[in-house]
Amino acid sequence: MAIETFSWPTQIQAGMQGEYTTTVRRAKFGDGYEQVAADGINPETQSWPVTMSGSNDEMLAVLAFVRRHVTKSFIWTAPNGETSLWRVDPESIRSAPLSRNAMTINATFKQAYAP
Repeated sequence: MAIETFSWPTQIQAGMQGEYTTTVRRAKFGDGYEQVAADGINPETQSWPVTMSGSNDEMLAVLAFVRRHVTKSFIWTAPNGETSLWRVDPESIRSAPLSRNAMTINATFKQAYAP
């Protein structure tokens, strides 16, 4: 099965920030020395909050896509220009009507390392 690509435009908002998290292992010694090493082969992950607005028909397609990709990876280019695999944080999916014919979808994309 082919990996899908998220191709809808996302809104860049003032204050939008990507989050970079690095998992490390630490060993502290009595003399104040601390040894730090990356934990695993992919210790750094990114996450980006995304917002999309448009017609109900288009946003229902986006909503179906993000709900489908909670456990399945997709290809996306983050606002910082990096293209990689992503999944949707299942607790971040929100939809809000703007009018009778338009809505906004919010979700957080988290970097993934396997389909």
